[in-house]
Amino acid sequence: MLMGALALVLLCLSLSPASAVSANISHSYKGPSTIQSGSLVSLDSSQTDYVLPANSENGAQLLGVVVNSNDSLLAVDAQKGLLQVATSGTVSALVSTVGGDIKVGDEISVSPFNGIGMKAYTGSHIIGLAQTNFSASTEGAQSQVVTDTNGKKTTIAIGYIRLTISIGAGDTLGKDDGLTDLQKFVKNLTGHTVSTPRIVISVIITLVASLALIVLIYASIYGSIVSIGRNPLAKFAVFRTLRSVLGMALLTAGIAGITVFFLLR
Repeated sequence: MLMGALALVLLCLSLSPASAVSANISHSYKGPSTIQSGSLVSLDSSQTDYVLPANSENGAQLLGVVVNSNDSLLAVDAQKGLLQVATSGTVSALVSTVGGDIKVGDEISVSPFNGIGMKAYTGSHIIGLAQTNFSASTEGAQSQVVTDTNGKKTTIAIGYIRLTISIGAGDTLGKDDGLTDLQKFVKNLTGHTVSTPRIVISVIITLVASLALIVLIYASIYGSIVSIGRNPLAKFAVFRTLRSVLGMALLTAGIAGITVFFLLR
């Protein structure tokens, strides 16, 4: 176990989870009252219905993520003094950059630090798939200096991400298992995973730009035909105006296309 883990856990207790999470199903378990919401937990093999913070040593018993009962679509047997552990759905989970920066679609595994996930490596125990990015520059991320067994000090960041729970082993968990149908469709088009908010914004921009172009082009052509019909001598001025309008339409389409490109890349 890496030195400095205790300080890291204490720092985690001072963090607040990210905003509301998606619907999930949680179950009640006994466990230490000090476990922070968002922590990864494993079953305690020596006690019935008892959980402990998950780490590299007990990852084989990985169970889920601790949540507040009011964050669950269904909180089974919710009781005061018991921990609610989400075993499915999308939750707010504690992670660190000890395994590198996290991107949307990355597998998240247990780490050497109690209750904290990280970007997975081959053969690690997977809790699910990241639905948001995380790095040292992410809003709410906090830095911590840790020391490994060789005495080397490393600065890592810890914080919260949105995580779709899908427990498995590294390289056996389907990369698309935790993605929505919309994300899967866009991934087939782009070749990489894109977060749902970016996809939604891109669709809205595309629809608004398309509607604006249709209205602009139709109104321009219709107005030009009417103007020439009324005054044939004005056709050169009308055509000049029409070219300007079409140029503006192309510019609008270009700006919308570039915006969508950067959102989906």
